[in-house]
Amino acid sequence: MTPSVRLTRRGYAVLAVAVGAFAAGTQYGPRTLDAIVLPAAVVLLAGVVQVWQTTPPTLERRLPPPDEPGTTGVVEVEVSASRPYPVTVRDRLPPGIESVDSAANTSAEASVGSAASVASADPSESTALVDATTGGDAVSYEIHRQRRGRHEIGPASVVVTDVLGLVTRTYEIDTRDTVVVYPPVQSLSESVRRELQATIRTRQTRGRSEFDTLREYVSGDALRDVHWKSSAKRNELVVREYASDPEFERLTIAAETASESGATTPTTGSAATASSDTATTPTTESAATTTTDAMATAAATVCLALVGDGVAVILETPSGSVDAAPGQTRPLLEHLASVEGGTAATEAADVRIVASAESVSIRFDGRVRDFNGPVAAGGSSAGSEEGRI
Repeated sequence: MTPSVRLTRRGYAVLAVAVGAFAAGTQYGPRTLDAIVLPAAVVLLAGVVQVWQTTPPTLERRLPPPDEPGTTGVVEVEVSASRPYPVTVRDRLPPGIESVDSAANTSAEASVGSAASVASADPSESTALVDATTGGDAVSYEIHRQRRGRHEIGPASVVVTDVLGLVTRTYEIDTRDTVVVYPPVQSLSESVRRELQATIRTRQTRGRSEFDTLREYVSGDALRDVHWKSSAKRNELVVREYASDPEFERLTIAAETASESGATTPTTGSAATASSDTATTPTTESAATTTTDAMATAAATVCLALVGDGVAVILETPSGSVDAAPGQTRPLLEHLASVEGGTAATEAADVRIVASAESVSIRFDGRVRDFNGPVAAGGSSAGSEEGRI
């Protein structure tokens, strides 16, 4: 935290008047000094003393819960110090997060920036400005989530101004907090959901290992499981139950990106990363970022549909793997918020999601379904409606 004391525009105006009056006083007599110079010097000195006596503040943020791009949230800011005084908080927002009042903040920032002589931030960043009182109630500002990822808010500048608005003291507070933006989740068509459920039932059938017990038949049980000999003895239908292999109770989903040529396109978080010996143009970086975001959206849509239907999943991505029990969505979304592009480590996946610059395909049981439109599926024509998600 490095405080700095500066004159505001108003303070420089008062100083200029005082200097002009002093110059006039040297020619026209000391009355000018008494009437203008001394009062100006007093108010400037009083302003410096007032802001210099402020104690260093601390800052705490309360962030909104994670959500999808395009949504808004409220960030609460609380400033504390040993004694109360009014301040203006200038909170730096990273690319991907924007203040809802960005237009008003731009105008206000110009005023505060001039008053406090704050160095300009990265052009890709925006700033949230709020007025607060140290030790008072928390204040808030609204943000607009623009991109998937983990976005770091901060550091912040806390600007103290004297009562006449002539002098400011700025405290730079290196407090940072991370806003998580999940990938958007779309609706999975009923036809594809039924196909995935069929894949799950097939796996569970393969996973039946050894006979466990007999129980009374209930509607929906497969006739192949009826134990006819025992049913004849008991004069009622009974079915076999088998011990399940836990490995077959979960569905493994791999999600990855590929370039037009089939090579993987690694990216980091919500932005592409250039290799150490190959320059990456902004256009290439933007395309890789878009492809990774599309992969994350498709993976989130498929995984959340499955866990919502009571299926446990293992999601494998270039960034690692995550297990999710039925109904458990947060681990999946947290992982996909910062997933990187590239190739998933696993080769043996029940469902594979592959995103390229042209499309996102979902592949399982020899079928191919295009996340954005129809694709050939098991030899069917590319225009088949069955291939659409």
